[in-house]
Amino acid sequence: MPRRLANLVLLAAIATLLGTGVVAWLLPEGSAAPLFFAHRVAGLALVLGAGWKYAIARRSLHRRGLGGLTTWLGLLTAIAAVAATGIGLAWTIGIVSFDRPLSYSALSLHVIAGLALSILVVVHALVRGEHRPSLISLAGRRSVLRGLGLLAASLAVSVAIDQIALARRLTGSRHAGSFTGNAFPTTIWAFDAVPIVTATDWRLRLAGALPRPAELTYAEIQNLPRHEVSAVLDCTGGWWSEQLWSGVRVGDLLASYGAESARQIEVISVTGHRWTFDRTEIDQALLATHLQSEPLSPAHGYPLRLVVPGRRGFMWIKWVSELVVA
Repeated sequence: MPRRLANLVLLAAIATLLGTGVVAWLLPEGSAAPLFFAHRVAGLALVLGAGWKYAIARRSLHRRGLGGLTTWLGLLTAIAAVAATGIGLAWTIGIVSFDRPLSYSALSLHVIAGLALSILVVVHALVRGEHRPSLISLAGRRSVLRGLGLLAASLAVSVAIDQIALARRLTGSRHAGSFTGNAFPTTIWAFDAVPIVTATDWRLRLAGALPRPAELTYAEIQNLPRHEVSAVLDCTGGWWSEQLWSGVRVGDLLASYGAESARQIEVISVTGHRWTFDRTEIDQALLATHLQSEPLSPAHGYPLRLVVPGRRGFMWIKWVSELVVA
């Protein structure tokens, strides 16, 4: 295969991996299903197409040696590609998981390697980008057949892997225990410390487009009408857990303070982490104080955590301190 065509195929696979990976995180799980499948297919296309790139790189190294910045940039890009695809494939077939072989999730390492690969590919393309031969000259019958063959092989392998890798959700997350109270895992993505929040000092502030701002104590939250929901927390660290959460509905709380016409709600943590939701999506979400009749532990968001069924875990804001209405 011509060198430029092979590079363009791999570039398309990496761009697809980055796009599907990021967008799938942001969408509700039901809407993201095709993206998760496309992500796996693109990853396999990258693995299967790497043989063409290997032959090109071997000839280049033989001709140029290891001298020069662009050569080392290419080697770093290759290392990131091997790490990202290798960990992703090992995760998919169950060789690694969120708790093995390291305590830090292998899926998080896959994401870090993938982001590094994306940056290196952009730099590599800017430094070593080619303009010849023209794209029209590359679009021949043989090239099209090779591309279709690569896509068909990637689809076939993806379907085959799905048949043997059943112990995971569509998102790739693996079960980490359900209905266990506070015993399920805490966040794996970041190394940030759990903030110290006391019920006596903590307040939930309501601000923005309200007749008047308000502050509620933990005791006042506890005395509001309560609801329970069984919901799956699917963490981007690669695990999922279903728990019975109880607390106050966001919609009920906002209605009681005159925010019936609100369009968006920004939920803010004491740590500064925040996310903005459409009112229609968050109305039935919970501001949870308990799970499985246990008060939330500090690591799981005490005193108040947002529970948004169908959304990924990083949107389930912990240690909620403020709702801003717009």
